[in-house]
Amino acid sequence: MHDNFKDKLVVLKVKLKKKFKNRFFRRRLVLYFVCLIIFILIMSLILKNAKRKKYENQIKAYEANVFGSLEEEYAQITKYYTYGTHLHIEGTIDNINKDNYESVSILVSDEHDTREYGINGSLSNSTLTFTSANQLNSGIHLDDYENGTYYIKVKVKMNNSNKPKLYTLKNTSSYPAIDYYSVTREGKNKLAKINFTSYTNFEKRKFDCLSMKVSDTQLPTGVYDIVIDAGHGGTDAGVSTGGYLEKNIMLDYAKALKNSIESHGFKVKLTRDDSNTDSYTDSNMYDPDGRVTVACGTKAKLLLALHIADGASRLTGCEVYAPTKSDLYLARSMANNMKSSTTIPFSNNNDFRETDGVYLRNYTNPQIEVLAKTAQAKGYAPYNITTQTPYYYMIRETGGIATGAYMDGRNTAFSKNTFYDSNQGIESYLINFGYIRTDLQVILEQKNGFIDAITQSIVNDWK
Repeated sequence: MHDNFKDKLVVLKVKLKKKFKNRFFRRRLVLYFVCLIIFILIMSLILKNAKRKKYENQIKAYEANVFGSLEEEYAQITKYYTYGTHLHIEGTIDNINKDNYESVSILVSDEHDTREYGINGSLSNSTLTFTSANQLNSGIHLDDYENGTYYIKVKVKMNNSNKPKLYTLKNTSSYPAIDYYSVTREGKNKLAKINFTSYTNFEKRKFDCLSMKVSDTQLPTGVYDIVIDAGHGGTDAGVSTGGYLEKNIMLDYAKALKNSIESHGFKVKLTRDDSNTDSYTDSNMYDPDGRVTVACGTKAKLLLALHIADGASRLTGCEVYAPTKSDLYLARSMANNMKSSTTIPFSNNNDFRETDGVYLRNYTNPQIEVLAKTAQAKGYAPYNITTQTPYYYMIRETGGIATGAYMDGRNTAFSKNTFYDSNQGIESYLINFGYIRTDLQVILEQKNGFIDAITQSIVNDWK
């Protein structure tokens, strides 16, 4: 059988030699190969063109979903910042016809979806000024976004057209890019990198825009979800009676609250504990190791400043001081839970009261005048303080530009708050658990009830 196969090969070789001696055969063979190569090249070009066309269509579809039909002009951004878990932008748009203007909103888009947020806008001549910061702790909730790249636009609706005007954003501020770390949930976090950049579209048009890139991460060592500030400390004892000092009681509260909140998976930092309590005074809060500096360095989303109130013997009850322009949801929750979990009543203090147990305290005109006179006497320019500026520094100075922080070092009685112009602010609340003259026993004996109340409010707010 093997010999038979060899014989067949020999016969085949002889036949092929004869054929190759025939020039017509050789020509046909070359022609076949040339046609085959041409066919392969044509098919390759067709497939390449189809692939390119598919890619072009995908890019066009992506850009249509993300950007839409953009105006040539930009929205000029004068401020952009985070406050707690929310992002805000403020700016202007020129050449808006006031007779046709209807509304303005913010769009956050990726290739799959667009979310729209209503914001405030006002027209002066033909310039539209807008802000998303009507309520600091509402709006663009950063923790709602999954992994991906998002672009932020401003939409202006005109009442004479069904087609809104869409603007990308150009940064005219000096504020830096933001790295926002989400609240820890089930041991996981996300990083949202918020930055002004440029984009060149399919038609080779290059434009400025604000992007947000979200990805999975782990919290760096120095980054926290929550920071707790035990009021006073060191040489600053706070209020006292019968040997009981506010600084000691609130440190015990802070430690217990930290443990309680951490049991729900959140990462918590204390501004002071046993290791640094002695270093605190009533004026070193902006020093490198001061309570404001420590708090702001955590990039936390929430701060709770714990206190006991002083006052006339008729005053009693718990108080939660909230940031100006906040929606008061968390403040109400904490006040209501403290009342229901302990025997403490809502405070009967009517100064700065917004609702039961919830207070907003800003500077008053007489206080602003006193501060201006102090500045004049000490030879520095008065701070830009208004009746919308929060009075309590732990609310104001930890919020950065969102809450009007102003301690820039011109008053040499205090160090400079290195975070006063930060565009990453902490949502901060000051809690008075009661009045030392009337509520001390409740505060001492019902600590667990207070701690459970505050913890449950945070868990419900962040669930």
